[in-house]
Amino acid sequence: MADTEKKPARSPEEITSDIVAEREGLQSAFAALGEELQHAADATAERARSVGRKAIVVVPAVAAGIGALVAAASLLRRRRDR
Repeated sequence: MADTEKKPARSPEEITSDIVAEREGLQSAFAALGEELQHAADATAERARSVGRKAIVVVPAVAAGIGALVAAASLLRRRRDR
C-alpha cells in the first residue's frame, strides 16, 4: 500500500519559497498601484484648483453682465410706464 501513495509535487521548502515570492510580487504590485493612485489624486486636485481659479474670474464677470441686463430691463420698463 505504501507504494500507491503519491509523493507531493513540490517539497515544503519549494512551497514556502513560492509563497514568499508571490507575497513579494503582490507587495510590489500594491506599491505601484499606490503610487499610481497618488498621482491620479494629485492630478485631480490640480484640476480642481484650476477650475476654482477659473470660476473666481468668470463668476463675477457673469454676475456683472446679468446685473447690467437686469438694470437695463428695469430702466426700459420704467420709460414705457411713464
